[in-house]
Amino acid sequence: MRQVEVGRITSVHGLTGQVRVAVASDVPGRFDPGRQVYIQGQAYRIASLTPFRPGHVILSFQGVNAVEEARRLVGENVTVPASESPQLPEGEFFHYQLLGLRVFTGEGEFLGEISEILETGSNDVYVVKGDGGEVLVPALSKVITQVNLDQGMMLVSLLEGLR
Repeated sequence: MRQVEVGRITSVHGLTGQVRVAVASDVPGRFDPGRQVYIQGQAYRIASLTPFRPGHVILSFQGVNAVEEARRLVGENVTVPASESPQLPEGEFFHYQLLGLRVFTGEGEFLGEISEILETGSNDVYVVKGDGGEVLVPALSKVITQVNLDQGMMLVSLLEGLR
């Protein structure tokens, strides 16, 4: 079961087992009470949610009732099964779906794999690392000609100066 990171536990909060979570998901209701998440592969049911500051929430989990129990979770990722990701419109992808894709030019040249995605103001930029070094590929329709998740590959038409 493939897991998707939706947050990271940054610290404990209070003395009753609550934790602060840096949110890495914009799916509405992702941290609603009653939802199940995973930490270190173990299932946890969310008991309460308190907004903290932009990009952060305070959560409590059923069965985690003391600061010592919560402290063991600090630094861990909060994940959910990839199957819980909502459907996106055709041609749109979650970052986790693109990371690791093999990238080829239309002529069949292998450029490498997407190792990182940079979020810029106008469009994302895919960092492709391969034997020939690093190539920055802008996420533009005139550059990305095909994405095939089943085959784990992306075809690109590099603009002049992208190498």
